[in-house]
Amino acid sequence: MPFLQVLLLMMIDQINGQRTSSAVFHLLKGKKSSQTIQDAKLYHLDKWFQTAPFLEREAFERFIHNLADHRLIEFDPLNHVNITVLGKEKLKALSAALPSLTSLNGWKLQDCATLFWKRLSLAVQVASHLLYRDRTYFPVSRDEQTQRWLKSFLAARQSSREELAAHLYEELLMLLKDQQADDPLILVLRLSGKKRTGKTTAQAGELLNIESTEYWYRFLNLLHFAIQHIIQHAAHFPLLFAMIQDIYEPVVLTQSTRKTVDMLQSGFTIEDIIAKRRLKRSTVEDHIVELAFHYPDFSIRPFVSEAMEEEVLNIAAVLSNKRIKPIKEKLPDVSYFQIRLVLAKYSK
Repeated sequence: MPFLQVLLLMMIDQINGQRTSSAVFHLLKGKKSSQTIQDAKLYHLDKWFQTAPFLEREAFERFIHNLADHRLIEFDPLNHVNITVLGKEKLKALSAALPSLTSLNGWKLQDCATLFWKRLSLAVQVASHLLYRDRTYFPVSRDEQTQRWLKSFLAARQSSREELAAHLYEELLMLLKDQQADDPLILVLRLSGKKRTGKTTAQAGELLNIESTEYWYRFLNLLHFAIQHIIQHAAHFPLLFAMIQDIYEPVVLTQSTRKTVDMLQSGFTIEDIIAKRRLKRSTVEDHIVELAFHYPDFSIRPFVSEAMEEEVLNIAAVLSNKRIKPIKEKLPDVSYFQIRLVLAKYSK
């Protein structure tokens, strides 16, 4: 079974019949809507968020239909998708062969990883050609913003081209030695330099005898490890740290949510924010729920009483699910917003 199909089966198992298959698709594609962000956190699927940018809807539906045809998943009358007993057995049999991907964190790191890879791959290529005094090559990244960043990066370095290349090599060597989980070739094969063209995902996977989608996830896992390791040991990786220091965010929030955070911290009420930003109440409430997901010490008390919080938790425990509508039916005096806040606070 292709790696992506196994991943879909695993994600469907985790959502436990409480969402449609579209929820899984939006999560893998990284749709930054309140519902998808909520799903990622409530079902502990945030590591997979935005990790399949290549996935097209048509291909996704083929995978889903194939799983259904083999009776590994099924749909209820509301079109919610669930894993079958046969599916659980299949997943258990396959899980031992899956890579652990312990460093993968799509929600927190994927945006940073995308930019970091553009910068790193271009910096390695340029450093290699500078070393050989060769200017006749096509840059691996045509992105103007990345190219402008590299010019600034090179201008800030006081070392010679030989020293730059040597230091970059030493840092990459140290980084790849520090990680024990994956073959360093997963990253190295993708790099270009003088007389060397980096491999595509498919080419690298074939050379390493790894199915292409599994290779892609191993590659992402290695990139995510690199970012976290460089941040934790910045003094040991001055060049690599310079590639991520302006793009790494310890807590990832949507831009609009950040503006709401600033206003809440300045003492504005929900009504104030709605009026001043001309937003719908539901949008501001989405922002506050997002805060509850990402900040464990965020207090929901201004919006939910202690007694109300306890009621929601008790009903959620009895119903054994994280769908909001059934909880609302049991607690008509509690708003959807308040239910979502409580579930967000205790999503861990």
